[in-house]
Amino acid sequence: MSMSDAHEGPPDASDTSDPPDVFMVAGPQAVSAVTPHEPPAIAPPVLSDAERSLLIAVLDRIIPIEGDLPGAGVFGIAAPIERTLAASLTLRRLFLDGLMQITLAGARHAPDATFVSLDAERQDAALSVVEREHPAFFAALVDHTYRNYYADPRIHALIGWDSRPPQPLGHQLLPFDPALLERQRTRAPFWRTIA
Repeated sequence: MSMSDAHEGPPDASDTSDPPDVFMVAGPQAVSAVTPHEPPAIAPPVLSDAERSLLIAVLDRIIPIEGDLPGAGVFGIAAPIERTLAASLTLRRLFLDGLMQITLAGARHAPDATFVSLDAERQDAALSVVEREHPAFFAALVDHTYRNYYADPRIHALIGWDSRPPQPLGHQLLPFDPALLERQRTRAPFWRTIA
């Protein structure tokens, strides 16, 4: 994914020009991918069967099968993404519009075929059009795909990564040295006391 047009942070409030489609927030991740909370464990379906099949095909192009690693679509990453869409109306609208744009982009390459029936090269060409013309959607799609795929313990096992917290088995931390705060303690307060 090309993020060359992404900004490092939110646009300047004094800037009156049209805002960019994509800018980056902590992570880094596209602001369009940010959700206020984790998706529910169970949620009602929000995609039609055709939209779900399209999403699965798209996910397999974002992370295709490589050796022993499954593609994101066949691995089942559409399910947690759909649960996320159920919890966020803004993200749901972005994805539904984006999936429609993928359908339209696929039709440019083969008017009588669906995106799912296109070969990998034409699917990638259609996705390149969507990435260029709808960067906010594409950034959110990639972010949610990677996040759900690479956070799965089954993928950790396949790539040989030890899926555990870094502490207490990680790097050894030095004991805290209170002397590090001595200089700060000698400074005058830089805050205002509120009565």
